[in-house]
Amino acid sequence: MAIIVDKNGRRIYKTIGYLAYEDKENADKLDNFLKIEIKQIEKRLEQKGLLTLKGKSGSIQFWFNLGLELRDLWCKVRATYNLPDTFLPYFFKAVFDNSDAVKPQSGRADRLKNAYFYYGYIIAGFPWEQVASAGSWRQWIEFLDARRIRTDPRIIEWFVQRKVMELQRGTNLSREEWFRRITREIRSEFHNIDTTVLSKDELYDSLDEILSRVVSRLQ
Repeated sequence: MAIIVDKNGRRIYKTIGYLAYEDKENADKLDNFLKIEIKQIEKRLEQKGLLTLKGKSGSIQFWFNLGLELRDLWCKVRATYNLPDTFLPYFFKAVFDNSDAVKPQSGRADRLKNAYFYYGYIIAGFPWEQVASAGSWRQWIEFLDARRIRTDPRIIEWFVQRKVMELQRGTNLSREEWFRRITREIRSEFHNIDTTVLSKDELYDSLDEILSRVVSRLQ
């Protein structure tokens, strides 16, 4: 199994172990498949009027819908070309390499686990209403830039389910200040803790305590 990505202007085959002829042949087919599929995705987003939102204040809607498309595309790629989930970061790099209209000016293409395409993919796993109410695209970037938050999706689930951003209304902080305060507290609390070993109840209890602590300090 392999996937083609660009590195310094050169096409290289990312694989696990030895690159067999069959792997190379399938990677070439996958590359052609991605070129076609990504063009279709860009066309659909353009028809919905979402491309014009890229880079603007309403860009969260663009990234969410792109994330939905990428989730569907990854399912097709994984099923058809038998790629494991460990290839997901390289999938986003390949999408970046083959995209045009949806490619951001700064897509962090070489920072595989910080790629904007990956962030869009993550937020698209939640209901749109909850994603939109939780924050702007810039705020989501700041939230997901925290490695501990990004690597444990249950923290994101908690943030959305608890409607954390709605609690800002009871403070004298702006939405941006409130968002940064919560993010900073979570980062600090779990800086040296692997949250994935915690049960969901344990993790949620800790997060609820963090939230309660922040709210009490502002009263």
